Amino acid sequence: MRVRVRGIYSTAITKILLDKGIKVSHTSKIIRERLGIDESNEPPTVTVKDTEDKHAVLIVGEYNHGKRVYEILKNYSQIQWKSKLPLHAIVKGRIIDVKDDRSIVDIGNFKGIVDERLEVGEELLFDVARPFMPNDNYAKLSTKYTVFGKYVALVKGIERKVIFSRHINKKLREDLIALSRLSDVKEWCIRWRSSAVLGKIEDMLRDIEETYKKALNIIEAGKNADVGEVVYDGEFFAILYLDKFLCDEIRNEIKPTIKYHHSLKSLDETEIVDFSECLIEHYGNRNDISEIAMNYILSKMCEQKLVKIEHISALKGEVVRLTPGKPLNNYSLKRVFRRAGIFDGLNVKKEPGDYDIMEFLPNAPFILHKYYGRDGNLKGIYVNLNTPPDISRNRIRYVDMEVDVVAGEEVRVIDVDKLERACELGILSESIRDYCLNLAERIKNCLESREEICIHDLAKTL
Repeated sequence: MRVRVRGIYSTAITKILLDKGIKVSHTSKIIRERLGIDESNEPPTVTVKDTEDKHAVLIVGEYNHGKRVYEILKNYSQIQWKSKLPLHAIVKGRIIDVKDDRSIVDIGNFKGIVDERLEVGEELLFDVARPFMPNDNYAKLSTKYTVFGKYVALVKGIERKVIFSRHINKKLREDLIALSRLSDVKEWCIRWRSSAVLGKIEDMLRDIEETYKKALNIIEAGKNADVGEVVYDGEFFAILYLDKFLCDEIRNEIKPTIKYHHSLKSLDETEIVDFSECLIEHYGNRNDISEIAMNYILSKMCEQKLVKIEHISALKGEVVRLTPGKPLNNYSLKRVFRRAGIFDGLNVKKEPGDYDIMEFLPNAPFILHKYYGRDGNLKGIYVNLNTPPDISRNRIRYVDMEVDVVAGEEVRVIDVDKLERACELGILSESIRDYCLNLAERIKNCLESREEICIHDLAKTL
């Protein structure tokens, strides 16, 4: 088992894995120097890397190895999204319905959809074509199978004979084309994985041969498989929203690291992070420099005309871009609404010209919304429970924990059912759920005891 780690969380994650006795490979020179590890070019069996928005990390790789890495790293995360079936698992299914050009498939404990018109009652092998995430009702299936080796993946059912990872350069591609011609994999396509940059010719030839034998055995085993039986595990796939503050502390054990390091890096505030950590390395005083760095970011925010707000649902995984806000001071935005509607949770009419004073703190797991009519009269209060917000000079981003507290005619905790559902699906742990419910009750008590409220009042509930 060997893990390749890439991205802004790599120092913290590599240390966590090494402390658990997990081998890492294909590491960068910087990581090797920081952690005192030897260079290894063995092909990894698992990759851990940033998601595209750098807000979370993706774990993908050989199923049992990936699962082991996930079980370790989920202890350092707040939110977990794990595919209900392995990516590119091969499973026996039965067609139970056909609608237009799509077929509904019974795959045992789940149902799937394949974009082909097949015969009802027909039993076939299907590939889990994309991650089957917790809130998905149907698995996306395909009749094109993928089987993985160390350096290659073989794909059945496509016309192309050779495909390359985008990490393979033009010169190596030419060599791999020649190598592919030496292999007789018949109707299967050879997809060269990024690990091919590490391989020796004899090892890669052997890998093609062994992967082809494995693929044929899988297809053969599938002939006698029962509906719902997984005949090939495919790859483990999960997304983890790591606790960025915890990662800051772990990284700080290796190299001077400001608080908010991973939060700021995830929103591309790299220059201020690097400069601040240079100061800590030379002068110490981590706490003060960390707060100075965050205050600098907040001062730059105040120079913006509007700040974007990205609200991510823990339950659905969807990114909702809220009405942007005009900065008022370091910790608040004014959001003016242009359209009529209803204020969520309050059941109060929202009219054009109404506005929200949104207050936040960089280390607080909630955001305070005070809704006003255009005449300046308060219409209601909404406290959103979420991960501590990531803050940059022009953007705020957080994951909504689903449960909220509202104060209108009465103070209520709302959407507990959504929080419970996220827990049932394994997205949130029971301890996170219990923490959120307890915090919601404390916020409710705080709102009931005060006529006026600000974010600093709510911070006292922590």
